[in-house]
Amino acid sequence: MQNFYMVINAILFAYACYSWYWQAKLDLRGKFRLSVLIWTLIIIWLGFSWNYIESGDPGINFFLALIIFVSIIDGFTGLAPKRAVVSGYFKRTVKYSEIDGALLINVPSPKSPSVICILKTNNGRQYYLRFRGEVSQVIGALKRHTDHNIKIEINSII
Repeated sequence: MQNFYMVINAILFAYACYSWYWQAKLDLRGKFRLSVLIWTLIIIWLGFSWNYIESGDPGINFFLALIIFVSIIDGFTGLAPKRAVVSGYFKRTVKYSEIDGALLINVPSPKSPSVICILKTNNGRQYYLRFRGEVSQVIGALKRHTDHNIKIEINSII
């Protein structure tokens, strides 16, 4: 079991460095997705409850720390100079060349306005990002970073 944790810890550490690199490159930072952290904590709790995770296993402390660290880093999304940073364990970034369109939904709020951004790719996938601020900020960032014309559709919740 010790070899298993060594391999998994090395993979998680490499992934954490990769995710942290892209998170540090963000020009327009999205809202933090708390659900990633909550689901990670629920899965850890279930692992201990159902005895899939034993507290005496060697390497478990480092493994759990890395899992929580990765889930915190993965909660940050936004637009970086070369790629859009999305929340997900299997696909952390999306190249702007893969994006065909963006649906921006204005969410008016008396405290602070926000924008929901759904990026649509040429292979039919969609990625959800949420930003604080105005629609014009998101449009400006998308136009600044994409090297081709993407279809930008703007809607409002009201």
